[in-house]
Amino acid sequence: MKNEYKITKEEMVSWAKKMPLRGINIVLIILWGIVGLIGISLFVVLAQNGGKWISWLFAVYCVFASIFKIFFERFIAASNRYKMLSKTFGVPEWTRTIEFTEEEIILTDHTSLTRFQYHNVKEIIEKESLILLVMNNRLVLPLYKDAFVESNWETCKERIASKR
Repeated sequence: MKNEYKITKEEMVSWAKKMPLRGINIVLIILWGIVGLIGISLFVVLAQNGGKWISWLFAVYCVFASIFKIFFERFIAASNRYKMLSKTFGVPEWTRTIEFTEEEIILTDHTSLTRFQYHNVKEIIEKESLILLVMNNRLVLPLYKDAFVESNWETCKERIASKR
């Protein structure tokens, strides 16, 4: 059984919206939120008491850095990942095939082949038509329920469950 779909820049960036935030990512968002609050607090103090230009610069940096890190960084990272892969493969779009054999999961991106063992599937997250296979190494393999060839998601889910 296979899951096969086309990779585009828009597709990769859309995954950034749907990826779950967990563990260290949540901690980092909280820390960047604190940095942003420090920047805002510094603005208030500087507005009341005045301050040197370096203090104002630091306040601006805190606020804008936290906004960037919290809201935009993962989308830019996804866009950069797409650019790197597109340049590596030499094409603007390519087909991704994720094949579920009896022994392993085989990911084929254009001409690149990667093999995964079923026991490395840590978690399965279903979001509407998107399925995210979270692997032990924090790599996430996106699948689409309507992109299965010669099978369907329910059959594939049973195979993964029986092999884990």
